[in-house]
Amino acid sequence: MQGYANEELDQIERLYDIRISGQLKSFLLEMGRSDGGLIGDSFIQLYRPSWRVRAHLLFQVDFFNQMQETGHYEFLNKPFVLAWISETQYYFVQTSLADDAIYHYDSNVECVVKTEWDLCGFLRMLAHENDGDTKAVVGDLLAI
Repeated sequence: MQGYANEELDQIERLYDIRISGQLKSFLLEMGRSDGGLIGDSFIQLYRPSWRVRAHLLFQVDFFNQMQETGHYEFLNKPFVLAWISETQYYFVQTSLADDAIYHYDSNVECVVKTEWDLCGFLRMLAHENDGDTKAVVGDLLAI
């Protein structure tokens, strides 16, 4: 597993206009760059080695724009997408809220729900779904 340094988290906050605290901070410090093959980049796009800052920023901005266009303003509390599954299922945190809840946006039906998971529970579920059948890859939210 590979995470970010505290100074890098400050850079991520400024670059992506989010607040990093709670379980998100722990996640990024411990395994923000790589999960060591536990979950993989097919679920967690942060781990995609081919994505650079531009791709990550455009992805996050596109998600924000989709949420605005579909009128989901109540979920735009500095959202940050952590998982993107089947190119239509977005799992995100609202970084300006004081909770660690995971929210799900289904772009097929343009519906948002608060899931039953906090970030740690969500990661456990993804690891269970993946069953450890992934090679370790390293992504970087700051790589140009």
